[in-house]
Amino acid sequence: MHVSLQETHGWHFARPKSATRWLLCVCAFFLAVGSASAANPLTVWKERLFGRDGAEPVVRDAPDEGVVVLGLNRPERIHVDTRNGSRKFPKGESHFREIELSREYEHIAVRVQVIATSNPKGRGNAVYKPILYVLDDKGEVRAEKLVEPLHLDIRPFKPTRLLACVALDKVRRLALATPDVALKKSFQSDSRSKLKSSNKSAFYYSTDAVKVQMPFIDSGDIVLEVISATKKGEGC
Repeated sequence: MHVSLQETHGWHFARPKSATRWLLCVCAFFLAVGSASAANPLTVWKERLFGRDGAEPVVRDAPDEGVVVLGLNRPERIHVDTRNGSRKFPKGESHFREIELSREYEHIAVRVQVIATSNPKGRGNAVYKPILYVLDDKGEVRAEKLVEPLHLDIRPFKPTRLLACVALDKVRRLALATPDVALKKSFQSDSRSKLKSSNKSAFYYSTDAVKVQMPFIDSGDIVLEVISATKKGEGC
């Protein structure tokens, strides 16, 4: 199901005759949006995940091929596709990217952003469902962690993405892959209730109730950021 910006946010504008009144209405609109966001559980979760100053860190692009070397607190956009081949994992064969840290860390948190892309097999958007495999020095899988729950983040003028954070222990090498069973399923968000706001100046906006569904595919863009933690399970 493809959800356009108009369908997702359902904003409708009635412009007042006066330019001054129009400006005041715009200000009132963004104040209303800010108030609504403050009570949004996803907003609270994102503030804890990305910080509260509203400025997300700069994301760098990792090489399209080869091992990705990740530093701490340095988010990188990693592309997964056929160029890096495939490998058999405990959850099925998958295209993958190998990731290395500077050393073994006792505890880390991995912040994940899955960027929605155009569905290569149909209309609308599709996403990559990630799973992280912890590798030993020989490249064998020592542990696995499905990246979930995935939280939908959809905003005006921003690419749709899914957000998650997972904690891992004793990690130096990782493999970013997708479970084989995911390719037969889709991401589905919870239905969001309809919201509405208006004022005496005839300026109003509304958000229609919406439920987003995006099929999982075996390639895509994923932003990873590794955070060092002091205790098991911390960082998320």
